[in-house]
Amino acid sequence: MQERFVGRVLRSDIRLFTVASRLPEPDVPTFATFVRAPIQQGNRHLIGLVYDIRLQDDPFLREIAASIPVDEAGYQEIIRDQREVRTMPVEISIVNVGYETEEGYRYGFPPQPPMLVHTVSLCDEATVYAFTEHPDFLRPLIESRDLPADELIARALRRAARLRSAAQRRPYLTAMGRYLARYLSHDPLRLEKVLRQISTLPELQSAPEVPHAR
Repeated sequence: MQERFVGRVLRSDIRLFTVASRLPEPDVPTFATFVRAPIQQGNRHLIGLVYDIRLQDDPFLREIAASIPVDEAGYQEIIRDQREVRTMPVEISIVNVGYETEEGYRYGFPPQPPMLVHTVSLCDEATVYAFTEHPDFLRPLIESRDLPADELIARALRRAARLRSAAQRRPYLTAMGRYLARYLSHDPLRLEKVLRQISTLPELQSAPEVPHAR
């Protein structure tokens, strides 16, 4: 299967990296998308989660935004062209949550950041399913208080749960909820907030049964 291109590394460190890209609107990754980038001379890949997306302007976009009236003939065609055809300059920020080894996945920060201008791609469903089997993929997010970590946890779990059958979702989310309860037991307010976000995800209204904060 051909990898879906996201962009190229613009800047990076052990915790985070930013990707520069030009994509039409339908191809721009969404919040909490799982991505992969090569490390260690391309012999391994790290796994990250999108936590911020910034659309950049250019002279043509500024001209459109500043000068074309909404009621002008052809306005909707111009907007449609911008969204569906013309690529937009985008900066995508990603938090590292794990990486590949010969023994399987390791969770946490990789041994080195991705090198500049290396290609970043979307993770396929099989990779996301395997990577999210163990709850330790949540640990780097729990510890990243300077990011929208709680929302990332909920959205990442939604993506992971949706890859599982209806019969698997309840036990899967219950296990993840117990893991969160163990790591966040010292912060009951945060735990309650995260568990509430998980249990109210629209796609999973009938599935999750997570422990309550005590």
